[in-house]
Amino acid sequence: MRKTREQSRLETRERLISSAHAAIRREGIGGLSLRRLCDEAGYSQGAFYSNFASRDDLLLALMERHVLAEVETLRRLVEDTHGKVLDDVLETVAARLADLAKETEWSLLAIELQLHAQRDAHFADAYNAAKIAYHAEFALLVDEILRRHHLTPALPPLQIAIGLYALWSGLAVQGTVPGAGPRDEIFLAFLRAIIGGSPSQR
Repeated sequence: MRKTREQSRLETRERLISSAHAAIRREGIGGLSLRRLCDEAGYSQGAFYSNFASRDDLLLALMERHVLAEVETLRRLVEDTHGKVLDDVLETVAARLADLAKETEWSLLAIELQLHAQRDAHFADAYNAAKIAYHAEFALLVDEILRRHHLTPALPPLQIAIGLYALWSGLAVQGTVPGAGPRDEIFLAFLRAIIGGSPSQR
């Protein structure tokens, strides 16, 4: 079946995002060259600018794809804990967030985007809009846990989601420092304090 123009455009966009991901893993964001990226993906720079307004736009798209994929992973993990006690659910979420915080390529990308947003007001608008979307997706997941376990949390779901995202960013930046507890235990303590749950529920 012949591809439609929109299908071809989306395929080009995805290949450019995947090539950018590979380039960042290999050389870091500082080494991301649009010309080389297009060459490796097999497209002209004209094709790039037909899909992205700028390098920043590409980086935001890459981060968005990753964050939304992680939210979907968490959603599936939560679904798999259906019927289990709350603390099992919280441990599952905490463990996944801890694993995510270890992925330095994403934490570095988030940091660079945040710094760039503080220096460039135009980019800040797009970056903040993207973060609002991430927080909303996380909030839906939190709300599902709250409704399933009939909980009244210390904060609204959106604020919990914002706190989780900030905690993930902070722990990703922190890395491993002397005296710091395991990331999964820190996430679990936050979730228990804000959402509820304790080891005694077992």
